[in-house]
Amino acid sequence: MEIRRFFIEPSNRQNDLVTIKGDEFVHLKKVLRLKAGFKIIVCFNDGYEHYCTLVTVADKYAVAKIDLSKKTDDTLYDVTLFAGLLKGGKIDFVIQKCVELGVKKIVPYISKNTVEKNFNPDRANKISFEAAKQCGSSLITEVTDAVTFDDVLRLSAGFKNKCFFYEDERENSIEKFSLKQGDIAVVVGSEGGFTPEEAVSANLAGFNILSLGKRVLRAETACVVSSALILYKLGAFGV
Repeated sequence: MEIRRFFIEPSNRQNDLVTIKGDEFVHLKKVLRLKAGFKIIVCFNDGYEHYCTLVTVADKYAVAKIDLSKKTDDTLYDVTLFAGLLKGGKIDFVIQKCVELGVKKIVPYISKNTVEKNFNPDRANKISFEAAKQCGSSLITEVTDAVTFDDVLRLSAGFKNKCFFYEDERENSIEKFSLKQGDIAVVVGSEGGFTPEEAVSANLAGFNILSLGKRVLRAETACVVSSALILYKLGAFGV
């Protein structure tokens, strides 16, 4: 039987005992129908997996005892994706798949050619939460509220590695890009792509202007591909 994963607030831990309440408790008891003696994995969103045994399942809470704690590799890869806001809920797909890949943070933004202007960060973070549980991550990818393109340049100022994937770039590929030790900012545009002025601004802000190859990719595909290529170069997939 699959061992189920639960994300719990650190304040609900007392030494080796963890109290499970709220939505995670409802899922544990009402949906999964777990009982005392069942094994579960508890994560405190800190890069550790805690293998536990349920000792109490009451009416409004459960208590689990930590048997073993293991540090994961999830904290090793500090990738932030700045993704142009997309039409028709396509940003939901980007969030789900980039969480599965191991992106640490997602920052949607609105640029000159962005069509979609509405974004619900609460809904986006619920998608991230469910994707983290599904893929077996020990971390929940943070999704921020939408920002402007100028905010992207400001927020990325301190990153050690800065990658700007531009549809009109033909020479510089990710293969030629050498990653330094440290965090990585990845910027991908919306359906309308970037204006030449935005690409120049990114270059002046220290971004490496990169190509994803000859094929014309949908914006949501470009977000996933660029994130996957960066994480692959970091060795995140172990292949």
